[in-house]
Amino acid sequence: MSLRVRLVLMLWLVTAVAGLATLVLSATDAYRTVARDMHGTLARAGYVLERNYRMAPRANDPLHAERTAIDLLGVMAPGTCLRFEQREITQRRLCAGWQVFGPIAPAAFREVVTRMFALPPPLARSGSASQDGDFTLIVTFDPVAAATLAWQRVRLALWQTVAMASGILVLGTVAILWRLGPVGGIVAELDRLARGDLRARVEPGGAREFRQIARAVNRLAARLRRGAAESRALTRKLIEVEDVERRQLARDLHDEFGQTLTATGAVAASIACAAPPDRPDIARDADAIGANIRSMMACLRDAFARLRPPDLPEIGLAASLRTMLSGWETRGGTALTLDYRLAGDALPDAVALDLYRIVQECVTNAIRHGNPRHVRVAFRQVGDAVELEVEDDGGGRLSDSDAGNGILGITERVGAMDGRLHMDETPAGIRVRVTVPAPSESRAA
Repeated sequence: MSLRVRLVLMLWLVTAVAGLATLVLSATDAYRTVARDMHGTLARAGYVLERNYRMAPRANDPLHAERTAIDLLGVMAPGTCLRFEQREITQRRLCAGWQVFGPIAPAAFREVVTRMFALPPPLARSGSASQDGDFTLIVTFDPVAAATLAWQRVRLALWQTVAMASGILVLGTVAILWRLGPVGGIVAELDRLARGDLRARVEPGGAREFRQIARAVNRLAARLRRGAAESRALTRKLIEVEDVERRQLARDLHDEFGQTLTATGAVAASIACAAPPDRPDIARDADAIGANIRSMMACLRDAFARLRPPDLPEIGLAASLRTMLSGWETRGGTALTLDYRLAGDALPDAVALDLYRIVQECVTNAIRHGNPRHVRVAFRQVGDAVELEVEDDGGGRLSDSDAGNGILGITERVGAMDGRLHMDETPAGIRVRVTVPAPSESRAA
């Protein structure tokens, strides 16, 4: 889930929580109003009883109680109930109407607020207007009226909350999506860097912090490109030094060991020819020495083939590969095929030599670590890149060859060419795929 979506969801969640808190506070305030109304009703009712007794004390007046009740109803808050008693008036109970609160609250709402909020306890007061004018007052509040008052407050707050929350959500969502617009581009380019694509670049935009992040990412990418270029140059230099050492080693083997073995073989043949007839053991030993020398010469020729670079500038990569694969075919029962679909031999000498060495190492690994009947080597143009694929059916596993120096050498050569190496196991064996950038016309020329 993206950062923008998470922030939008968080904004909606916070708004919903704030709206719910507003509704709860509205109901709480309604019950606080109930408590205030009860206290006010108690004070005003006590004042009415004292005033009526002092100003119009009519004993045995049949209308005194009715006038007192009317006066008390005039000072009672809506929803309150009053029980009062005075010397001339027996205990009576009055309840003020609460139609001013609007329609009665739904039953479900009444049940919820009744569980959440408790009505204030009854309020009582006693006093006297004269020595024999004692009175008693008890004020309560109708629970349905209290719930209806809370319902009225909550409905009013609900519409206000919905209106305000809608504005906040719409404007906040637009602001988040707009202000965090550069985040997607930054994350995408960082993913490219993580995948090894050092051409990633973030266009600075948006808030100042995002512009700073974009510039930092671009500086990091530029530094990585410089480091990668320096690493490729160093690897290329090391590979060139390695090829020079291979040529020197092949020359030394040819000039020293080759001539020495040839001379030793001649001496062995001379001893075999000059051996007296009565000493057949000497002839046998000389023949054995000659056989060992011929075996050593065959191994030396194989070493020459591996160490001496092919004549790529003269015959091209395709012909050099066919020659190498034909040499491998003559040694055993493995069929090696070349599918070369590149236009001509436009590859630079260094790139062609690297690809040749990679094919050589792949074929060597396939035969050394498996028992393939067929090894396929394919070259093709894929867009702006050259793709090499070597696949065998020898049943080998990557764990058999991952840690070898050959794979390390392939990796170094691919890195020096700024290419990509992918190795995977197939049902029959191992497939190696190398993709390198295609050289430009100017470079090829």
